[in-house]
Amino acid sequence: MNVKIINNPSSGRTTIQKNLEGIVGRLVLDGTFETVKKVDTTVDFDYRACMESAKAENVDMVMAIGGDGTVNRVVNGMMNTGLDVPLVIVPAGTVNDFATYLDLPSDIEGICSMIKKKSMKRIDVCKVNKKYFINIAACGLFTDVALKTNVELKTMFGRFAYYAEGIKEIPKQIFQSLPMKFSYANEEFEENLAIFAVVNTPVVGGFKKFAPEAKLDDNMFDVIIIKKTDIIDTANLFLKILRGDHLGSDMVKHFQTDRLYVESVNEGLKIDIDGEDGGGFPAEFTIVSSAMDICIP
Repeated sequence: MNVKIINNPSSGRTTIQKNLEGIVGRLVLDGTFETVKKVDTTVDFDYRACMESAKAENVDMVMAIGGDGTVNRVVNGMMNTGLDVPLVIVPAGTVNDFATYLDLPSDIEGICSMIKKKSMKRIDVCKVNKKYFINIAACGLFTDVALKTNVELKTMFGRFAYYAEGIKEIPKQIFQSLPMKFSYANEEFEENLAIFAVVNTPVVGGFKKFAPEAKLDDNMFDVIIIKKTDIIDTANLFLKILRGDHLGSDMVKHFQTDRLYVESVNEGLKIDIDGEDGGGFPAEFTIVSSAMDICIP
């Protein structure tokens, strides 16, 4: 196999990155990998150009080492260049929601075993305007914490960096209200909300049952809208989210669709996609069915 490795050297605690040579060495020695080219990402790394290069090199597989943000950029590079080869995700970030859902290994033995077995899952890829995502697009209360958290702090302190940034944002956002207009299928409605999310898997922000009905291969995405209410009701709702029984709440609106159009009157409001900047509004969400192969255990 001809393999291209995209490595984020500053992602998470960098444990996997330090063992990368051993992982690759094993797979080369047993004949799984024939040729390997590794590139380390930087702040201004051009993922699209990298995937164009990989396509010209006739790679058989792309391996992304990093967190949700790194994977998101690799996915965008692959989708924008039409590079349709299996993607191996090695979870090495501060947050690895997508990898958590698929139970992807982060130890040397597990990673090598998964790659050698070559078991694949064909998944849907979601899109908002011109950007792709495979796990979640969200806007509202605390959804921009990942965009505001310093990279060096994430590397040093992991999830605690997110917690610290979230605490800083509480006074700014807790009373924030977001009026938005939603259009899908033959329905149209307006809602004053705290959070809305377009989701492709159940796992979001560490909550393993945030979207319990979401699936990667059903040609639909789940939309979850949390309505604006007082702080006590919001706190109680988050307890329900932990248990996965929040979809029956009057504070939550949930539906599935393959196309959604969202408008906002708030200028400068950003959408977070898998921990990356997904742009602003108006936003059109669509889905690319069976778009990509992901290597799974």
